[in-house]
Amino acid sequence: MALVLMLLSLYYVDQPYPKAPEHGIFDIELRFGPGGALLGYFNIGVWDRLGVGLSYGGSNLIGSGDPGFYTQPGVQIRVLAIEEGFLYPSVFFGLDNQGYGEYDGRYEIRSKGVYCLIGKTFMASNLEFVPSLGVNYYLESDNGFDMFVGLKIEFGTFSALLIDYSPNFNDPIDQDKGYLNTSLRLIFYGEMFFEFGLRDLLDNGSGNDQFNRMIKLGFEQSF
Repeated sequence: MALVLMLLSLYYVDQPYPKAPEHGIFDIELRFGPGGALLGYFNIGVWDRLGVGLSYGGSNLIGSGDPGFYTQPGVQIRVLAIEEGFLYPSVFFGLDNQGYGEYDGRYEIRSKGVYCLIGKTFMASNLEFVPSLGVNYYLESDNGFDMFVGLKIEFGTFSALLIDYSPNFNDPIDQDKGYLNTSLRLIFYGEMFFEFGLRDLLDNGSGNDQFNRMIKLGFEQSF
């Protein structure tokens, strides 16, 4: 029988979520975005404190016109440095070079690069709250520091509301408002999910991708 952990995704909407897959747990995630974008993730728990993953996709893969595949796959590494306790949060260190949107020397929404993430789980009745705070350093063409926050509110074991935000400091192509996203996740049998998201609520992006919609499909299993 599958081991159900209710992890399901390593992201809120766009920002990293403060969890790592345990040993022997893997997840597959497909992300459908604007402009026919399709991005696939595969992550696996190598040990209880170490998860690794790969991602690949491109823009205009769905619809008409020539697809634009990314020049290289993305790599995700996540290490649990301090496990969450009753009075203190979990601390993670990670590497993630997968960004979002079109790629032209850099992703339209830059990848996290290297980051540190802290998060804490709070329980109240049939609700679970998971806030987090992270800092990161971009490794793309315009290097620099940024930060990000996230919040998950899970209702029982069937649905969750997710919100995340990044100010996206020192990006020459945005509108200096930051990226605010939200989504609703529906969970099936504790190991599959469907998620509908609204991204860039502040119209921070460039071009036609401001205030866009996204769908995620995910599956988690053990071996």
